[in-house]
Formats: sequence, structure tokens, C-alpha cells
Amino acid sequence: MKKIIWMYSGMLIVLIVILYLSLTLGSIPMTISDFVKGIFGQRDGQIGVIFDLRLPRVLIALFAGAALGLAGALLQAAIKNPLADPGIIGITTAAMIGNIVVINFLPHLFFYAPIFAFAGGIIAFLILYTVTKKYQMSPIYVLLVGIALNAMFTAIIKVSGVTAIHFTESTGLSMKTWDDANGLMLFSGVGIVIALFVGSWCNVLGLSEKTIRSIGFPLMRVRWTVLFISIYLASVATAIVGSIAFIGLLVPHISRLLVGSDYRFLLPFSALFGAALLLVADTIGRTIIPPYEITASVIMALIGGPFLILLIRKFGAIYGH
Repeated sequence: MKKIIWMYSGMLIVLIVILYLSLTLGSIPMTISDFVKGIFGQRDGQIGVIFDLRLPRVLIALFAGAALGLAGALLQAAIKNPLADPGIIGITTAAMIGNIVVINFLPHLFFYAPIFAFAGGIIAFLILYTVTKKYQMSPIYVLLVGIALNAMFTAIIKVSGVTAIHFTESTGLSMKTWDDANGLMLFSGVGIVIALFVGSWCNVLGLSEKTIRSIGFPLMRVRWTVLFISIYLASVATAIVGSIAFIGLLVPHISRLLVGSDYRFLLPFSALFGAALLLVADTIGRTIIPPYEITASVIMALIGGPFLILLIRKFGAIYGH
């Protein structure tokens, strides 16, 4: 328990430092005094630009990162798959299709884009489940089918007819406003709070099915509830920032090394770690080669790709592939 307290304390300190750097670094420098002035209403000139553009972006990175980190941890618990990540197995790409439906056909409902994204994510997982259930949702089969679904949904996005400008504005962390931040905080905030209360369920899901049924635990109902929470979190984040893979893969694995496998502690830590990771990726992307930006999804792909290869080597041997 002492180790967990130290890890949480360290993560909070790291998050505060990253938050400070993300607010002050950029093409327009900003001091903490400028930030305080902005909070209390003095938003003229550069302070106004920073407060209206940089702060919403930081909040979006925090909430989207927390949602994606939690989504990955919940998904891995629900289907007992250490390789599961909503961004790899097609859930977030399908969620983007739901987002595009709103952009193309229902622009007056754009505030509710996360709900349409959620519907897309559910459809993607149901397809994945239908195809892989006869293989007991083997981690390698889930990964392969998920990659195929990802490719298929990406092709649909490319031929959907959505204009480049609308597509750019609806994905990534740049060009975001307070409306985007408020929408994400509302929709993801509900899911994050609910997710933090299902840690005990996730611990039970880690047992064998025979043991779970012997204690009268409603296995399927709880498993699908956890799955829906995971898909919801991944989808609402995707509706605002687009598809960002590997956060849901990296965060749970590293969090287990730091705080253990008890989901009562793992889930809150995954939320903090996910928030910090996406904020770091976005800050690096917008400051490393100014005035140009590298999207957070590219930064995460550079980090997460090699990590996935290592996991495949490890768990592929375990599952006999």
C-alpha cells in the first residue's frame, strides 16, 4: 500500500509539471502570472489568445487521455486480452465514422457527436466479437481481425466524402475551442466517474469462468457492462480528438508495473497516466519543430508501435502462436 501511495504521489507531481509546461510552452510564451490574469478576466492581447486556445486544448488532452487510458484497462479486463486497445482493434476508427455521419448529414447535432461515435464503436466491437468468438477471442485472433477492421473502416472514412477542412477540425487537438472542451468534459466525465467504481468487478473478471460462476457472479451482464463503459470512453474521446492508438495499450501495462493488478487502484492510476501521456505527446508535437505541429497520434504511434511488437513477442509465445 505504501508503494501505491508513493506512485500516486509521484504521478500527481509529474502531471502538475507537465500541465505547467504545456500551458507555458508554445509559439507564444506564457507565464503563470499571465495564466492567472486570464483566469480572472484579463484576456486582452496574447493572454486572450492563449486562454481561448491553449487552455481548452490542455483540458481536452487531459480528459481524452484519461478516457483512453481507462478504456484500454477496462477492455483488457473484460475480454482478458493483454493486447487489446480500442485504437488497434477498430473501435476508435468506427467511432470516427459515427462522427463523420454527424458532420455530413446531421451538422445541427454536432454537440451529440460523441453519442454517434459510441454507436459506431459498439458496432465495431460486435463485428469483432462475432468473428472471433469461435476462437474464444484469442488475443492474436482479436488483434488480427481488429487490424483488418481498422483498415476497412479507414477506407470507409477516406471515401465518405467528408471535406478535408471539416475532417481536420473534428480530429486532433489543434483548432479546438471551449465548446469542444466543454462537450468532452461533460460526456467523458460521466464515463470516467462510472469507470472508477467498477474496479472490484474487473478483479472478479480476472478469475476463471468456472470460479466466477461458482460464486453466483453475473458474469455476462458485468462483462458487457464493463465493455460498454470501455467503448463509450474510447468513442467520446475519439469524437473530439480523432483516433489515437496505443494509449489504451501502453497505459494499463505500465500502470500494472507501478501499482499492481488490483483494478481498484489500477483504474484511477490509468486515468492519471493516460492524461499525462496524451498531454506530453501533444506538447512535444506542437513545440518540437515550431511553427509546425506533429499530431499526438503520430507521436503515440512512434512510441506505441515498438511496444506492441514486444507484447506480441511475449504473449504470442504464451498463447502458442
